[in-house]
Amino acid sequence: MKIAIPTDSKGGLSDTVFNHFGMAPTYTIVEIVDNKIKNIEVLKNTSDHFGGSESLLDLFFRKNVGIIICSNLGPHAMEALRSQGFDIFFTKREKIEDVISKFIKGELERFSNGKASCNAQ
Repeated sequence: MKIAIPTDSKGGLSDTVFNHFGMAPTYTIVEIVDNKIKNIEVLKNTSDHFGGSESLLDLFFRKNVGIIICSNLGPHAMEALRSQGFDIFFTKREKIEDVISKFIKGELERFSNGKASCNAQ
């Protein structure tokens, strides 16, 4: 499985979760196999938010991402992701390595219909 997490700057396990999902400068893509990190890739945000021609959904589909972990997400983005089959989890603004550890241990909260947006700060 591949997970995308919006990151502050350079991306990677030592970076921090960025607060605004669509405006993140980078996304750290983590591939998990058998509850272990198999691969890490940093994806620069070249979406239409930054003058590119494709949406974040397109970028994530191209990288075979199926899971999003974020600390803040607007209702439009959340609905777009959910309608395309992405699984969405919430985290606080913390280091990516800690977020991945919590995900693997099953400690992150999943989006439910009762939530309108990520708000775990």
